Amino acid sequence: METSKNPKSLIIGLDLGVDTTQISVSADGGEPESVSISPNKSMFLIPTVLCVRYDTRDWIVGDDAIRCRNREAGFFVNGILEKVENGDKVNILGTDYTGNQLLERFIRKIFTALRQRYLRDNIEKIAVTVRNKTSVLQAAVESALAAVGFDGDKVSILNYMESFMYYSVSQKRELWTNDVSLFDFDEEGLKYYQLSTSKKQLPITVTATGHDFSDELNFTMLAGMVETRLAGIFKNLTDKLLYRQILSTIYFTGVGFDGDWADDVIKSLCPGRRVFKGQNLYAKGAAYSGLIKGNEEYKDFLFLTDEQVRYSVSIRMFKDNRIGEYTLVAAGTNWQHVNAKTVGILDNTDEIFFTVYHTVKKETKHIVMNLRNIEQRENKTTRVSVGVKFLDRDTAVITIKDLGFGEFFGNSYRIWEKVIQYQ
Repeated sequence: METSKNPKSLIIGLDLGVDTTQISVSADGGEPESVSISPNKSMFLIPTVLCVRYDTRDWIVGDDAIRCRNREAGFFVNGILEKVENGDKVNILGTDYTGNQLLERFIRKIFTALRQRYLRDNIEKIAVTVRNKTSVLQAAVESALAAVGFDGDKVSILNYMESFMYYSVSQKRELWTNDVSLFDFDEEGLKYYQLSTSKKQLPITVTATGHDFSDELNFTMLAGMVETRLAGIFKNLTDKLLYRQILSTIYFTGVGFDGDWADDVIKSLCPGRRVFKGQNLYAKGAAYSGLIKGNEEYKDFLFLTDEQVRYSVSIRMFKDNRIGEYTLVAAGTNWQHVNAKTVGILDNTDEIFFTVYHTVKKETKHIVMNLRNIEQRENKTTRVSVGVKFLDRDTAVITIKDLGFGEFFGNSYRIWEKVIQYQ
């Protein structure tokens, strides 16, 4: 048990994996450290499983749950995240439990152990990272954390790509002067992420892209193929992915890299680059995100993943006694969540002006939408709604609708649309 005279402020990073979970803790703004909840303090990987003892009906997690199953002393549950996604139920000793309820039990046990370890300290933020941040899983994690007393601004949910980004830029600057790569080999197969940072103008944009190579290298092959053949396949992949790439650092993570089958390939990538291999990158990245968000040192950084829009969309309008550009969509917003709306009154014009600024390319485009055939009325008696939605990360649709003017002029139901494609 860790206690101190003065309570510490903690940021918890939780890597909630399909098969294993990891915890990283930052105390009083310090570097995140891997934490074990096992009596063996060197065991940082927590199996994402539960077991309910037959005799006491107690819930047990992690390695203790596996030991309980091996002794046939309880009802064993695995695949918790899959059950959440699929909406499955499990009957445990006469009672049905949903995947969400099982996840809550698992998270509750994790935080019970953490509170026992950090008895006097205050948990200020919790960042949970998962491989695929679906709306179903995000809602389940948020609900589980709320059930154990954490919600609102204290909680953030990230995907692995985001955790990789936060981890990378939290390292020494020379480690991300150029692009940074990550090879992730877990039970689902090999994934590859690459991070680029643009420092020429503000904001400093940090962008990451990801690719799935599980069809070319996966756990089935790991179990049934000789190591030299595996190494050859892996080398072909690294040669293809890193050809002519200017990289500062390459990271390797995931249980698929356990053992030494890939070591010769990894060593061959070292000249001119820094290379690191480990299992705690995502948990630490989640904790780093808690340190970075709201940190003045990172106020000019913009983090962009495959899901986030690269450009902002603003509208020119008269507001607060001045004409100015007012942002409808900010770069960095998840494209699926964009649903921007505003309402205005036309003043001696049938045109509306927009500005699109690409934060990665540092380019500006000006767009004019002409409301052709709009119903002619007295000046300042036509209200219009303006909305912006995205079809994908790079494609926006601006929609303008004639709303009429209350009881004086009816709605003509005319609609104007414009598609913006900006990669």
